[in-house]
Amino acid sequence: MWRLLTHVCLAVVSVCFVGTSAALAGDDAGMERFFYEKYEFRLGGFAHGVGSAEEGSADINAELVFHKLWGDPASQWNWLIPRPHIGVSVNTAGETDYAFAGALWTYDITRQIFVEGFVGGAVHDGTIEGDPSRSALGSRVLFHLGGSVGYRITNAWSVLFTFEHLSNGNAVLHAAPSNQGLNEYGLRVGYAF
Repeated sequence: MWRLLTHVCLAVVSVCFVGTSAALAGDDAGMERFFYEKYEFRLGGFAHGVGSAEEGSADINAELVFHKLWGDPASQWNWLIPRPHIGVSVNTAGETDYAFAGALWTYDITRQIFVEGFVGGAVHDGTIEGDPSRSALGSRVLFHLGGSVGYRITNAWSVLFTFEHLSNGNAVLHAAPSNQGLNEYGLRVGYAF
């Protein structure tokens, strides 16, 4: 797992150095607007199930973020308009895989640094209950939420550190027999097109 994450980190750092020099050489006017008016594909690696029975493996994560469906990009309140996103995380050790969809909000701190929050749902192929070597997730359908801190390298490339949490929200879904949940931490590279 750590070997895969090391390779992903090295790839991200390489893209950052190459992309930053290209961004400094070019004009980045309208960088924020570009990201919201285009699709974005993200790919990266995650530490899987941190703090759970499934801790110690890695996920490959892919995500497609759609453009904003409405809103004025020039408005100071535009960050309140979410972008739809869908994705998948595949575990490299044969543990829990999941697919997710939801809404994602992006707030620009500077022209290049941004933060995101997201909420939605996920379906998984993991354990519901009864296997002590796996996380007992309690329900096939889960809440999927988390956030990212990102850096825009150019008008097309970005890098993100992301935290994801999957849970059945035991307080909401009282019928679920357990609620161990999964926490994922990782690095991703995004490409807007």
